[in-house]
Amino acid sequence: MEIKNHNKYALVTGGSSGMGLEYVKLLAQKGYNVIVVALFQEETDGVVRRMEELHPELDFLSIGIDLSAPDAPKRVCDIVSRQRPGAEVEVLINNAGLLHARHFRNITPEQVSSIIMVHNHATALLCSYYLPDMLERHRGYIMNISSLAAWFPFPFLTTYASTKSFTRIFTRALRTECRKTGVNVCSIYFGAVDTPLVGLSPRLSRIARHIGVMIRPETAARKALNMMFRGRSGRIPGLVNKIAWLVAPLLRPCIIGPVERTVTRKWNLK
Repeated sequence: MEIKNHNKYALVTGGSSGMGLEYVKLLAQKGYNVIVVALFQEETDGVVRRMEELHPELDFLSIGIDLSAPDAPKRVCDIVSRQRPGAEVEVLINNAGLLHARHFRNITPEQVSSIIMVHNHATALLCSYYLPDMLERHRGYIMNISSLAAWFPFPFLTTYASTKSFTRIFTRALRTECRKTGVNVCSIYFGAVDTPLVGLSPRLSRIARHIGVMIRPETAARKALNMMFRGRSGRIPGLVNKIAWLVAPLLRPCIIGPVERTVTRKWNLK
């Protein structure tokens, strides 16, 4: 397929819903062709159809793939190379995510594997595949989505918090390696974002947004992209989240334990 306008592309994983969809919309508004990667092909196809109606001058590529598969990152790159030869991926946003809000003992081995593969394996390998070309062009942006949970080893977020901690440390190290190369590597550490991943009722979502512990996905995506294009290393949006980050090192099992038991009982977590 002939590239319509230019060969500058952004690749967004988890781009069919929630915050990922907002990244797709905002990047298209900035004039990027966009590669939309998510689990279900019909969903990515639907996003691409809508985006083509809004931006007929741009090119959109739909890739439905399970990023928990070991060879998925390589397959994504192969599809892009085959279907969009000459495309330059200038922006890479590793946004795809999973959340199992329950005790580790009640998470299946398959779920443990899938969250590690999506959050860590896929993120690192997609960086590995696309970073060399960015370095050669002396231009590029990589944003890996971490979480405020990366500082909170909270019991029923065991796999989520620990994999997001890997993302945090990996991104900081990679940013250091890429200093003065023209490639900006960054991460962002949201608290709760009002997406299907969290799954709160509309009433609880409104309350959470009102008191500042939850943010709308469109607001979250805009803040993240502004940070990335300004060359910043990372950001924790929201005053409440910044306070939580400051308090995190002070938390001990004797404090977390009672909170965990209360939340487990109230939310019927298992």
